[in-house]
Amino acid sequence: MSDDDDYMSDKFLQGMEKCVAPSLVHRHTDKRQIEMMKKKVKLEAQMREKNKPVRVIEEEKREEGLSSAISSDNKGFAMLMKMGYKPGQGIGKTESGISEPIPVDVKANRLGLGKAVKKTKKCRNPDEKLNNLNMDDFRVRMAQRKAEHLIEGDLSKSQRVCERLDTCNKMEEPHELWFWPTKEKPKNEDDSSSDSEEEEEEEEIEALPSTEKLEILTKYLRDRYFYCIWCGTAFDDQDDLKENCPGGTRNDH
Repeated sequence: MSDDDDYMSDKFLQGMEKCVAPSLVHRHTDKRQIEMMKKKVKLEAQMREKNKPVRVIEEEKREEGLSSAISSDNKGFAMLMKMGYKPGQGIGKTESGISEPIPVDVKANRLGLGKAVKKTKKCRNPDEKLNNLNMDDFRVRMAQRKAEHLIEGDLSKSQRVCERLDTCNKMEEPHELWFWPTKEKPKNEDDSSSDSEEEEEEEEIEALPSTEKLEILTKYLRDRYFYCIWCGTAFDDQDDLKENCPGGTRNDH
């Protein structure tokens, strides 16, 4: 340290702290308190060691006994030794038996012998379960709605194609009333007697589900015109249809 350094500065004080001996860090009363605390901790540890619960002592003795090998003082072991048994080899005439005693399985519950402890399922929040059910139902409804929409679209396309092909073959009326797209007819006063019959036919048509209508109309187009709405073409004959068309449903395509 040079003469120009200020003896009241932080630099001077830091240098003095480095030079202090370890024995002068604490006062005599501080040392006494530290020693007393150490003795107190040691005594508490000894007391805890002496005053262990019976369950803990039993577990420690059991583990100690299971971890240590059977000595020659054991009567059963002494009998085996007299019969020619050597430590480390399997028991039996061919020495194919066990070489260690059967382990002890401590029963820590009050259930009967052979009764397994059932794992309890965690109780879920009822609101969470309800939300999951609602989401599952929503997905099912959306999938059904999408499938119905595709079927309705295929049926409408099949009806238009059927009307065009039937018209080209000079058919004035469809083979079935619903084979062609529905058209509104102008009402006449003289047709009042036939309204009831038409209403009955319309009710019968509406009773058929769209999937069944599509199957019937698809078969009609394939058998009569060798036409597939999903391929979008009319084939030459039945053999050409079977060889070049994947099938009679949307999933086949």
